Amino acid sequence: MTGAVALTFPSLAPGKSKKSPPNIVFIICDQMRADTVNCFGHRNTRTPNLDKMAAEGALFENYFSNSPVCAPSRVTLFTGQYPHQHGQRTNKSGKFISHLETSMLGYFRKRGYRIGWIGKNHAYTKECLNKMDVWIDRGREPFRAYSKYVPPYWHSDTLWPEEKCHPRMTTNDSIKFIQEADRDQPFFLHISYFDPHPPYMAPSEYTSRYNSEDMKIPPYVAPEKLGPRLTEHVKALHFDKIKDSDITETMRYYYAAVEWGVDEQVGRVLKALKNKGILDNTIVVFTSDHGDFMGEHRMVRKGMFLYDALLHVPFIWYAPGLVQKGLRTDTPAQGVDLFPTLADLTGGNIPENVSGRSLKKVLQGQEKNNDDTVVIASAGYSDLPPDYFDDPEKPFDPDNKVPFHTRVEKLTWKDEKRTIMARTKEWKLIKSDSRPTELYRMAGGWIEKENVAEKPEFQAIRKNLEAKLKKSWKW
Repeated sequence: MTGAVALTFPSLAPGKSKKSPPNIVFIICDQMRADTVNCFGHRNTRTPNLDKMAAEGALFENYFSNSPVCAPSRVTLFTGQYPHQHGQRTNKSGKFISHLETSMLGYFRKRGYRIGWIGKNHAYTKECLNKMDVWIDRGREPFRAYSKYVPPYWHSDTLWPEEKCHPRMTTNDSIKFIQEADRDQPFFLHISYFDPHPPYMAPSEYTSRYNSEDMKIPPYVAPEKLGPRLTEHVKALHFDKIKDSDITETMRYYYAAVEWGVDEQVGRVLKALKNKGILDNTIVVFTSDHGDFMGEHRMVRKGMFLYDALLHVPFIWYAPGLVQKGLRTDTPAQGVDLFPTLADLTGGNIPENVSGRSLKKVLQGQEKNNDDTVVIASAGYSDLPPDYFDDPEKPFDPDNKVPFHTRVEKLTWKDEKRTIMARTKEWKLIKSDSRPTELYRMAGGWIEKENVAEKPEFQAIRKNLEAKLKKSWKW
């Protein structure tokens, strides 16, 4: 069955007592922007199950990852600490969680929860995974292995039978875990999907539903209006030569991957909870580890940049009796908030070592319009060699087995320098070790349009945000 899964969601019952602690299903996908959820306002996407989940639960409009790439973001989610605190600032920093007991899954295991992990990892060491009750580490399908000849906007139909592709296999394993659950013991099931991470792929049944001519490329903002590092990145990866048809074709594959590899799978999980009779006693949380440029600045994919295209992601909660039905909030929230919120919402104590705050009052409609929240994000990066453009990487090099885009990323994703961001609803400040300060007036939106850091009329705002940064990280 494709498309929306028929569900009957229980009505909110604020005073309802629970016979046992609520189960938790934490679903995370990879590289999905906030605006790819249809209920967020995107007209091209088809996400009926996520839309239904948001309509019967809560949707955060201003939720941000604390990192623009996978591993730092995921380690943050499971530790409640910022990347500059746990040390995993790039995918290669080597600071995966090595002590299960000090993380979110260890916390719930101590409280008697059965722990299940199914899907992509990028957060825990293998030793930690082995301590879980059930774990199946599953990332990219073998057929997605990067070819050295593909351009950075690679997309394709899947050629394997759908039942042999990882989205369906991960969901099947998750459903089995749910079906085998003991009603006398609560469980924490983490489900991690690889999609819509590049290469952007889906079966032709799904890709054929999207027309390249219907895709709308975001309004162009020249990279030089933001910062020189982004300008260099665009040139190095040849995004300055990308055609409109390349972008719109990639977009349609991206949205097909969201529908097939994410939304339909979420619907299947929710249906399994309903069939088991435990949907009304389960907290379901959905998010993504980070976003994707997907047309902004005429780019796709990701990078070590702290722009909203890569940080603004979905955050949807469903929890009957614990979450206000139909809540849609613009209160800022961030990855470090997940752990303390789940601890608080399930009646536990919030660990002292987490940096985030509980969103319980927000989820229950008791706290509104909190404009004092400051979102902090950070990343490691390295500059291109000074003479790089004198002898740049060849896009198609038959003598090099490493794909072009991967070779460029290896030059710029080293954990050599620091960049950090402080963001409010209205303003965003970005500081970097080797590049000029950036300041943007976001005005409630999610696109950086002009760096005004050096304009005299904004110096008071800049100093205020710099002071907030220093409270989080002694820069």
